[in-house]
Amino acid sequence: MRFAPLFILPFAACAAALPANPDRITLLGGELAVHFYDGTSCRADIRTTRSGRFADCGQVMDYAVVIDKPSLAQGTVLDNLFEPYATVTLTRPSDNRTWTFQTPQAGRVNENGSTGYVKHR
Repeated sequence: MRFAPLFILPFAACAAALPANPDRITLLGGELAVHFYDGTSCRADIRTTRSGRFADCGQVMDYAVVIDKPSLAQGTVLDNLFEPYATVTLTRPSDNRTWTFQTPQAGRVNENGSTGYVKHR
């Protein structure tokens, strides 16, 4: 049994090097926030451009946001409290994995219990 920790150590080092997958997103007040399974998050201002790569983020991830319909509160003081109807596509360039989320997220639950997740390739 004393050798078990030595056997597991190389596998633990590999797991720590793997990039985290996105867990959920928020799209409020012109800001896209992607929250990852490891507890980190990345943010982008989509008022100026709706696609690009997250800057100053530990996770290298490209994003593309398509606004299908504005939120019901657009143009009111409550606008920053409601998500627009949008499709957000995230792509990790290192392995070309893609995740697609839709907002608003209420009622959508993925296999891990997170909301807003639609599919990934």
